[in-house]
Amino acid sequence: MGGPFDILVRQHRELEARFEHLWADAETADVSSREAPRERVDALVELLRLHLRLEERCLLPRVARVEGRARARLLEEDHLAMRELMDELVELSPEQPEAQARLYALEDLLVAHFQEEESEVLPRVITTLEPHEQHQVRAELATTRDELRSLGAGVPLSEESPLLDTLRWDG
Repeated sequence: MGGPFDILVRQHRELEARFEHLWADAETADVSSREAPRERVDALVELLRLHLRLEERCLLPRVARVEGRARARLLEEDHLAMRELMDELVELSPEQPEAQARLYALEDLLVAHFQEEESEVLPRVITTLEPHEQHQVRAELATTRDELRSLGAGVPLSEESPLLDTLRWDG
């Protein structure tokens, strides 16, 4: 069995891989494949929305408890910036230069956010958890992920409900 936040770390790797595929597709794209980038951008946005909600429900309350509300709010500000970029991406055609600029900005923010979480935040939170709490966190993440996926049913490749979830500070 892995660490309590393995679901989040696996999603980090999946999101990074999706960005890599977008850039690879952009290099080899031809006129006949213009629909693929839109679908892939939409799938990336949906997965990222699921990921952010999952962190807000299961990670940020623990960060607030371990490192304080100010630290959790900084992470939430990253989430807000990512959401703003995603909203702009949805409005733009993938062929537009503005869309590509938003994608680059989103990727930069996302990679920095993931590195911070994996190198600093998650290790500190994990050290405060007893073994039974680690098991509870793992189960909570899996259950919440499944609930969010079911809320998004009917949206292609959706793993998240379009409704924003408020941050719980009580954990």
